[in-house]
Amino acid sequence: MATVETTRIQYTPSPFARASLLHLAEVGQLTALKPHTSRRSNLGGCLFLVVERGAGVVQVGEKAYELEAGDAAFVDCSRPYSHRTAEDLWTVHWTHFDGPALLAIYHKFLHRSGKPVFTVRSVNEYIELLQDIYRTAEGASYVRDMGINTLLSSLLERIMGDCWAENHQRATGKVEDIRLYLDNNYMRPITLEGLSQHFFMEKTYLGHVFNRSMGISPIRYLTTVRIRKIKELLRFTDNTLAEIAGKVGFSSEQYLSRVFKSVEGISPGEYRKRWK
Repeated sequence: MATVETTRIQYTPSPFARASLLHLAEVGQLTALKPHTSRRSNLGGCLFLVVERGAGVVQVGEKAYELEAGDAAFVDCSRPYSHRTAEDLWTVHWTHFDGPALLAIYHKFLHRSGKPVFTVRSVNEYIELLQDIYRTAEGASYVRDMGINTLLSSLLERIMGDCWAENHQRATGKVEDIRLYLDNNYMRPITLEGLSQHFFMEKTYLGHVFNRSMGISPIRYLTTVRIRKIKELLRFTDNTLAEIAGKVGFSSEQYLSRVFKSVEGISPGEYRKRWK
């Protein structure tokens, strides 16, 4: 008797897709008919699987993680890993894929989640997305590699949105308050110490939760807000650099010029000439 009932596509991307895009290796679904274990190592790329029903265990290296319906795993396949059913046999949907920047994205995922498993907000939305990948892969469109790239990008966006570690979920509302404060008060002198006092948070913790949520420190985020406003003023007004510096919270036009060039790679004057 078979141990699993499975439907899958093993896909061969074009050389262009393999070199330049998120590209598919395999996509499918599996229903266990009796307990089984699958072990893999040194495959490259990443595996994503989501549990529709039942339960099982995903092991990455020495750590084992129990999963049940509504849970997902995102695994770096260059490391040894395995997955096995529990007594409550499972149905899972999965895809194995790769891409030029995928490892960096995966590291960002781990930084946010703290572990390779998480609970999803909507199992059905993941299943529908994986089914779209399946249908695109089995189709004959001459742009299907581009379509697969788009769908895999959507999958990664969904993963990154759902993967917050539980002990940081309570902080996300506060992070949004901080972000809005920076958006609306960029013209004022702002320091991490000042943010700490304003939001009644210890400054190291404030910086940690903001960076974990936004992928950037609060002061670095403030700089991006100011640079965006500087670019707007350079393009659409005749304000001098000194006037602009005063409007965006920089202490001098020299400091503004130094920061602007470090971010944009050109001076404010050069930027204005390009866009005027």
